[in-house]
Amino acid sequence: MSWSNDTLSSIKPKIMAFFLMTIWSPVTLAEQLPDFNASFDIRVLGFHIGEAHQEMTCQGSECLLTSKAEPPGWARQFINESAIEKICLKQTNDQLKWLEYKKFLTRYYDDKTIHKTYTLVRKEKLNKVEYIEKNKSWPNQKHLYDVISMAYGIQFQVLNKKPLTNLYLQDDKIQQKMNFTAKNEDDEIDLPFQDEAQTKLFAFHNGKIDAQLWLMPKLNYFPVRIIILNKEEDRKIELELNHKPTLK
Repeated sequence: MSWSNDTLSSIKPKIMAFFLMTIWSPVTLAEQLPDFNASFDIRVLGFHIGEAHQEMTCQGSECLLTSKAEPPGWARQFINESAIEKICLKQTNDQLKWLEYKKFLTRYYDDKTIHKTYTLVRKEKLNKVEYIEKNKSWPNQKHLYDVISMAYGIQFQVLNKKPLTNLYLQDDKIQQKMNFTAKNEDDEIDLPFQDEAQTKLFAFHNGKIDAQLWLMPKLNYFPVRIIILNKEEDRKIELELNHKPTLK
């Protein structure tokens, strides 16, 4: 089959136009979570027992989420531990990707203080998640979070209108899929810095925890309250944002 010069002359501009449209057409990028500083009141059995301070800083797409929680001395009858948790994440067009979790735990007893370290690492080439200190491993799931970063992983998905499917909770004992019983439900709650705050409620669970999470659309869907029931220990912890986060 051969083309005439006139036909080729008419086709060439169309090919060039298509090529330029392909090159210059805008690429839809995911909305990224900004750097932030935030403080949450911690409640156990309805009692305020201290604060958790959380901070995320990013260099390009690589982010470090840090959480620090230490109850005052009088509160150690309710919870006898303090923790610093550091979580490495990566923001992509597809997800807030979990890379590594490290926890420095201190437990207080009448006659001693114990320090422990827990490290969980996603190893892409080996297609697994490894618990370094115990030489244990689990499968490498795409949407995988520890109990701290889970709220921000959900925030990223909601902010970018992505589905909440196949999310897994990972800790040093188990890896389990989260099952949602409520997604994006309107709920009005009172917060320390705002009464009648309009929020979106999410409820999810697995074999270990039952959780409720409230995101606030006016704060870029930032987590403002989370309640977690550890079913194994029959212990419920509530974190509530006590002032607007500082966004950078």
